[in-house]
Amino acid sequence: MSDILTALRAEFRGIFGDRQVRLIILAALVIYALVYPYPYRAELLRDVPVVLVDLDRSTSSAELARRVDAAEAVGLRHDAPDMITATRLVQERRAYGVLLIPEGFERALLRGNQSPVALYADASYFLMYQRVMQGAAVPLRQMGAEVEMGRLIAQGTAPDVALAQVSPAAQVEVPLFNPAAGYATYVLPAAFVLILQQTMLMGLALVATRRGQGLGHPVWRVLGRMGAWGALYALLLPTYLIVLPALYGLPNLGNVAAVLMLGLPFVLATGLLAQCIAALFRHGEVVQVVLLAVGLPFFFLSGFAWPVEAIPAHLNWIAQIIPSTAAIDGLVRVSQMGATLPDIAHRLWHLWGLVAIFASVAICLEVFARPCRNADHQRG
Repeated sequence: MSDILTALRAEFRGIFGDRQVRLIILAALVIYALVYPYPYRAELLRDVPVVLVDLDRSTSSAELARRVDAAEAVGLRHDAPDMITATRLVQERRAYGVLLIPEGFERALLRGNQSPVALYADASYFLMYQRVMQGAAVPLRQMGAEVEMGRLIAQGTAPDVALAQVSPAAQVEVPLFNPAAGYATYVLPAAFVLILQQTMLMGLALVATRRGQGLGHPVWRVLGRMGAWGALYALLLPTYLIVLPALYGLPNLGNVAAVLMLGLPFVLATGLLAQCIAALFRHGEVVQVVLLAVGLPFFFLSGFAWPVEAIPAHLNWIAQIIPSTAAIDGLVRVSQMGATLPDIAHRLWHLWGLVAIFASVAICLEVFARPCRNADHQRG
């Protein structure tokens, strides 16, 4: 027991006694908490600027432009005389889409013919592209349905029958687990887990490269360090996974106990992974470079930037070794989908399995650490 307490105190001294580690583990978390979520507070992109090119200049084209401009997603900020001017505005990033109403638009509608309307969107900004296409497509479909319904009624069709012919099925969209269909609700819970993992890996790996051999049995040393991480992140993890989502108004259908039970093996697995990385690369400078390099791959392999089902199988196997992969999936299920502990049991076992594997590797590395350090000392 005394060996465990000795290792625990030594780990705390390594964390709080090193200025660089304090900056990574504590100061960086504060900065991320204040800066990272702020740009996403609006949840949705609104009034994305679009250029109107109205070559018809008729009552119908003006009505269509009015409806598109009234949509929440887009706003007709420029009225260009031709496509050359509109293209230049898009290239200058003063607009992200073009609505082109062709000449003869109203005449074609009055004749009962189709009148194609061209909608161009800047796909280099994918969120902009989606908002432009979705925001302008709804008014276009609505106006087209109204015109067709009016034509059928004028031909003697009963209004109810005309409505059924124009819109045979009523579509009701219900965004499950994300009522606002917002980007912040989608990205922030996963981002908070990744921030915790990255700062923990870098900070604890630096501590591991700078500590001495330590006293006592390797098992007790590893257990003592795990106790230090659990005590430290007993405050930091609830702040990131419970307090911050509540402050930023993210939906939460889960309970605190489930989040904490998921967070404990995540913290331990991440800390033990940091020990393995430190033992592999040994030098703090190398560890920092390596962890910075793998930060972005960890982001993409976690399964929320791109669906897990679409990730190649061999990469998905690698992703399962990263603690954040299971933690993000479990956290989203608990906090946003209202899952209970039995529902995420497979993720809990996954994380505890990683703890067991990484702990075994860390203990083995502790056993062989003394001969390696002695050899380094002799070479020195």
